[in-house]
Formats: sequence, C-alpha cells, structure tokens
Amino acid sequence: MKQSNTYLKTDISFGGILQPIVESLERNQRQPGKLVGQEVVIYTRDDVQAIIALDAGNNVHLLITPPSNGDPRLSRFELKGLKITDMEWSVAGRNSQLYLDISCATGTMPSFRRPFLRFAEDVLLEISHPERVPADAAYTTCLRWRKFWSPEIGTEITREWIHGLFGELVFLADLIERFGPGVTDSWTGPLGKDQDFQKGTDIAAEIKTSVEIPVSIICNIRQLDSDLFKQLYIVCYRLTPSETGITLPEMVRRVERLLGEDETQLDKFYEKLTAAGYQLQLESSYSEFRTDYSQAVVYRVDDKFPRIVEKSFIDAPDHRITGIRYTLQLTGLSELTIDSVADQLKRFVK
Repeated sequence: MKQSNTYLKTDISFGGILQPIVESLERNQRQPGKLVGQEVVIYTRDDVQAIIALDAGNNVHLLITPPSNGDPRLSRFELKGLKITDMEWSVAGRNSQLYLDISCATGTMPSFRRPFLRFAEDVLLEISHPERVPADAAYTTCLRWRKFWSPEIGTEITREWIHGLFGELVFLADLIERFGPGVTDSWTGPLGKDQDFQKGTDIAAEIKTSVEIPVSIICNIRQLDSDLFKQLYIVCYRLTPSETGITLPEMVRRVERLLGEDETQLDKFYEKLTAAGYQLQLESSYSEFRTDYSQAVVYRVDDKFPRIVEKSFIDAPDHRITGIRYTLQLTGLSELTIDSVADQLKRFVK
C-alpha cells in the first residue's frame, strides 16, 4: 500500500512525513532477516521508488530503487551508525529485488532515530528532482551531513565543556517554553559569536555555569562589552554533580521535544549542536556526568558592572594578542530572575 504524501507537486516537501510511518510500522510483528515497510510516494518520479522500513532489531531502513550498482563513492563514507549498501529485500508486498539500502542502527542507538529520519527526508527531497540518480542524491546528502555523523571529530570531553553546553541548553529550553521555537535562531554561541545568545545589536545573553561557592565565571574581554548591545545580560546556573541529576543527552532530548514537529528549527538546532562539538556516538560518555542545576540568576551588564573589556586598557591590546581571559566572582551584585526580565528576553524572537 502506498503512503500518500500530503504535499502538492508544485511544493515538494518530505519534512516530518517519516516519523508517523515508522511509529505505525513499530506496531507490526517483525522476524529476523525480514523487514516491514511502507512505500513513500515521490510524485515527480515514475522511475524511482522509495520504501521506509523497520527490521526485527528496530533499525530503520530507507530502500530506494534503482540501486547504486556498487557506487564506490558511497562506500568511502565512514558514518557512525549509518550503513549504505545495495541489498536484496522482499518488503511492502513486493517481490524480492535489489535496493539501495540506507540504514541506521537505531535499535542500539535510539537517539539517532530523529536525525536519521531527517537525513532520509533530505535524501527523498534530493531524489525528487527530475533525472537525479538515487546514488547521486544519497552521496550529496551524505556530504551535507558528514560532519554530523562522522566518528572522526575529535572533541575532547571535559566537565567544563559539558557544563557550558548544558547551561546553554537549559536556557534555550526555557526560552522555547516561554516564546516558541523561533528563539533557536538567536542561539549564536556554537557559531563562534562571543555571546551565547544574540539578536543583532538589540539584546544578548552570555550563559555561565559554576560549581563553586561563591559563584565565579570565566570571561573574555569581548563577552561583557555592553557598548555592543542595547541590553546585555549574564545568565548563571549553579551546577551540582548528582547521581540523580540530568545528563547532557537528556537536555538535548528535552529541547527536541519542545521543538516538536518544527522541522526548520530542528534542523537549525542539530546544525548548532554539531557546531558546538556534540557527537551522537559519544552520548554514553556524556551521560556519565549527571548534574542538578539551580534556578537562573540574571545580571544586567552595564557600565557599573565589574568587567574587563578593550576600553579598560589605555591602549587597546595588540590584535596579535588573543585569548585574554579573567575570572569574575559574582558576589554583591544586583540579582534578577528570568521572570523579571522576561519582557526583555522576548526580544530574542522578535
């Protein structure tokens, strides 16, 4: 039975169609070595068919005909959790035939499912272009997603890195709950900005975490330059290691749930998560760090706020001097709450 896409031929999109199909397939009995599947219609192509399928191990497969005929480009990708090959299957009421089989080990790595389904939807979108060979579509999509799936990215796992990203995700989740998914656009820290959240020159927030008492944070000489923005805030979370606390992957799942079916914002979230150094294949390592966190304490940064910026120097530091950092204790300063500055924070989505 064909799965009828609800999109017009003049407005091709596959965003979000695979998740409900896979959820439906999960209710079917499966046997080792066999697949259950559902065809996904590609209205623009009569010469290409696609099937989304599940095996007995709960691994997801995107099957495409015609197959790649052993295209050597696809075998060169070393993508953690993904496998791309030509395989013969009998599925979705069809006779046994050879498919281009793009599969993901979602049975052993369930957190890979949502990204893989988005990846598969990108493959389908590529294939929908007339005369695009399926192997070329898979290759192009792999190139775009290679950084996300690659096992070669050498991010060092440190408590400081985990705590830093954890704090940014806590703040992001809070803003999404208050103001909606559009706030993801303002998460700029992973893209190399000095402030973790920024909306032009209107408003910015630097997110800090600390395990110390009194709370102390590390800043560079550009992070607290209030001349760059109409409003600049520090948002600080006190973290406490705890066996019953929350892990970084659990915070990622929370943001995913809050973004729901907003595929555009999910794409942006995954892009920025990857840019921040997050790797799906390392989630078991990230999960070794469990943390409780306090309510956010917010500080308005103005000319009276203690900080070091470039104008603090009589002569600005030579541009060849980089990485200037200092430690600031947040004691004796006026404290605000997220609720008290909510009207200002809403500008992150305006």
